[in-house]
Amino acid sequence: MRFLEVSLCKKVYYTSMKQQSALDSILSLFALNRLSYPKNIRSKVLDLLYSNLYLSLFAILFIATFLVVVFSPFSDHLPIGIWYSAVVTIVIIRFADTYMYKKNPNRYTRKKWYFRFCSGVIASALIWGLAPMLFILKDEPAYTMFLTIVIVGLSAGAVTSLAPDRRLSHIYLYTLLLPLLIQLSLLDGIIYNSMFILTALFLFFVSSAIRQIHTTILNEIKAQLLYTDTREQLQLSDRQHIMMFEQTPIGSFYYDNDFNITDCNTALCYIMHTEKKMLVGLNLYELPDQRPIKAMTENLKNGKMAVYNGPYNTKISGLELWVKIQMIPLIDTDGEKIGGLCLLEDKTLEHAALLEAEFLSLHDPLTMLPNRKLLKDRMIQLIAEEQRERSYSAVLFLDLDRFKDINDAYGHSIGDKLLIETSRRITSLLRESDTLSRLGGDEFVVLLPMLAHEHDPAIYHAHKVAQKIHDALRPPYLIDHKTMYISCSIGIIIIKGKSLNASEILRRADIAMYQAKSEGRNRTHFYDASMDEKTRKNIHMMNSLRNAINNNELSLYFQPIIHIKTNEVHAAEALLRWQYDDKGFIPLSDLIPVAEESGLIGDIGKWVISTACRQMRIWQENSSCNLKYITINISPKQLRDPHFSSFLLQSIKSYHLQPSSIKLEVTESALIENFDETKLLIEKLNHEGIEFIIDDFGTGYSSLSYLKTLPFSTLKIDRSFIRDILTDPDDATLIRAIMDIAHQFGYQIVAEGVEEEAQRRKLMEINDTILYQGFLMCKPCTISEFEEFISEWQTKEQK
Repeated sequence: MRFLEVSLCKKVYYTSMKQQSALDSILSLFALNRLSYPKNIRSKVLDLLYSNLYLSLFAILFIATFLVVVFSPFSDHLPIGIWYSAVVTIVIIRFADTYMYKKNPNRYTRKKWYFRFCSGVIASALIWGLAPMLFILKDEPAYTMFLTIVIVGLSAGAVTSLAPDRRLSHIYLYTLLLPLLIQLSLLDGIIYNSMFILTALFLFFVSSAIRQIHTTILNEIKAQLLYTDTREQLQLSDRQHIMMFEQTPIGSFYYDNDFNITDCNTALCYIMHTEKKMLVGLNLYELPDQRPIKAMTENLKNGKMAVYNGPYNTKISGLELWVKIQMIPLIDTDGEKIGGLCLLEDKTLEHAALLEAEFLSLHDPLTMLPNRKLLKDRMIQLIAEEQRERSYSAVLFLDLDRFKDINDAYGHSIGDKLLIETSRRITSLLRESDTLSRLGGDEFVVLLPMLAHEHDPAIYHAHKVAQKIHDALRPPYLIDHKTMYISCSIGIIIIKGKSLNASEILRRADIAMYQAKSEGRNRTHFYDASMDEKTRKNIHMMNSLRNAINNNELSLYFQPIIHIKTNEVHAAEALLRWQYDDKGFIPLSDLIPVAEESGLIGDIGKWVISTACRQMRIWQENSSCNLKYITINISPKQLRDPHFSSFLLQSIKSYHLQPSSIKLEVTESALIENFDETKLLIEKLNHEGIEFIIDDFGTGYSSLSYLKTLPFSTLKIDRSFIRDILTDPDDATLIRAIMDIAHQFGYQIVAEGVEEEAQRRKLMEINDTILYQGFLMCKPCTISEFEEFISEWQTKEQK
């Protein structure tokens, strides 16, 4: 039983300390969660509270023991035992707290120590507040008077020890005495009434005395702290005054009216790399390096402060420094000059850092080549110089081909090393007057000033440099034991005089570079005015394409896919068409690159998928076109969109279609780009029931490996093989071989571009199970035209 009682008390006490956030809100009612004093006074108050605790705890324990011994013959032992156990437990815990505080006050924050102290005081007061209910005997006034004296004595002693915290004193006092007053008021008799009155008066007078005692203690603490703080400030001021000159990090020395150094500090000796005795006595006008003195002579003669920022060579150690010198004349009380104080700061490292920062602001941090800003500065200088107006110069804009693939495959560290090696190779080809600049990423610019006095020789020399760059990049790169190859596309513009500004020159060179890249990479292209027109046309097309969906300029055409033997319309291919202004339909070969470059391919692709699914649902409901599936062409950028698969599956679900109703066509080149990611996407959608078709087979990076590893259902033979099947036996042989391979893998075959009946018959001779599409039966047409074709075709076949 005793063990359970002690455990209960401990649990209540420690739980209160662990749940501080909850108890803070409770104690805040009594302003116990903080002391309303400055920080230094709070520390002193907390020290006083804990310093008085040892004696108080022993007194409490002794008195509690004495009460139990005296009253146990007249009281129930169980309540008294519980009460005494609680008193002992709280005393032990508070004793341990006091011991920890004195041994290691930094173990907890001041707030937590204060919280623990208050918790102990309140717990003790509550336990002692129960004493009158346990020990007062109705028929024994002597014992009641004895208990009253004990409790009043406890309160008086505690008030003295708790006086540093006035609020805590009041709480303890009232918690201790109010229960006693209540018990006394319930007893009849003049003795009990007298004890009630005396105790109440004691409570009143002690409450008033607490404030005075608290104020006295607080004033003593403040006075002591003020004295200590003032003494420390005076001592600190003295030390600072003594050490200011000697230990200041700035070199300092005094000089007299003849400019002889009379004293110097340690910092000056450190800066000059010499001893004090070597500096004292030197005359400033006799130093070998007179640049600082000459710059400040006029102000020094007029008794004004002089400042110098610049280089200085020391006489003794021969150091090359960059210094800031301030010479301040000293005037006595009579207004007479008595010499001066010189402050000398070593700015050598700062000056070097400033030069380095200036260098880095004008150079690429990776290759240390001039950056765009420095390049433009040199171009502006080149354009501005009058004598160069008689000469032609050139700007070469370089972009490394497929550099992103190397970065993705090997990481940025390898890519950075490749850029550094590339810059080294190109630099080795150039003249000292030429400038190689890195604009960022894998873009470089070469400025070739004063190539020739005539236009054609300038073109010849610029092209020759470009060819040397191509040749220099052709040998393999060996980086971190990895062999790799890189090429570049180069755009060139020839410039003369002030006809163009730097930004316009770079823009035109950039246009020429993109033209070279579009022609197949690893090429050089000179700028001509027609490129601007093409660029403007593309920009206008991009802007128009952004509004194409909202303006209903996009539409889907459908071309039937027919069984070559049964003539059954098996499926249809959805083909995107764009009615662009009054120029008619834009070819897909022009539309798709613009959509990809503008970033609209994703939105357009979603529109195509949604429209195709909706139309398939319509045809399934009215049974006008009994198609097994519709095929949709997908670009490589759509395959890399992380939201592509979820949108496709959601569209199929929202139109209540079977996944087999939609098939996706991808080209071989799309498979090669990001093969691993594409493979995962195909496998994921295939698992959902969506099949894939290899489009334009034989024109890209044909590889049997992906036929084996990727789960395709259909293979489309490119129209280039079908076109010459009647005249070129090799094409017929290739088609037969492709069909044999497809048969081995279980692929369905679709032949594209069948335009003649003889072509169809030839294909049927080779394999009569395949499907075909082409102008022979139907061109891509609108929905209504497609439905009309299906109706006529079905009627024809029934006949």
